[in-house]
Amino acid sequence: MKNRILPYFFVSVQFACLLVLAATGPLVATTDWGIMLEFAGIFLGVLAIYQMKVGNFNVIPVPKVEGLMVTHGIYKYLRHPMYLAQLMVFVPLISEHYSHFRLIVWFVLLINLLFKLHFEERLLKAHFEGYADYMKTTWRLVPFVY
Repeated sequence: MKNRILPYFFVSVQFACLLVLAATGPLVATTDWGIMLEFAGIFLGVLAIYQMKVGNFNVIPVPKVEGLMVTHGIYKYLRHPMYLAQLMVFVPLISEHYSHFRLIVWFVLLINLLFKLHFEERLLKAHFEGYADYMKTTWRLVPFVY
């Protein structure tokens, strides 16, 4: 039962955080560095979805039965580029329209995504034969860091 509820919990927390961040401040950065970081995050997210292929994409962190393991493009370097993209987009928006509340929500999003990706990777290792080897050659979330 836990493995059936947990994926939906992760997604619910994720979307709640994104909604709160979007509703409590502007959606477009105003500084040059902020615009560049926000654009880079949007670009990374769109690129990741494009390379994943829309039919293979799944918001719920459970592998699709007919899903394919993607290891090319950005996925050659990062296992969870869409998660990184979400975090990147909101960093300048929070710093430019700062409040303790918004920062806490961003950290809740970060922690949730970390738990979500660990949960997802356990399932991916069980689902795809080569996923454990793929993990040895890629960064989980942040290149050269994690």
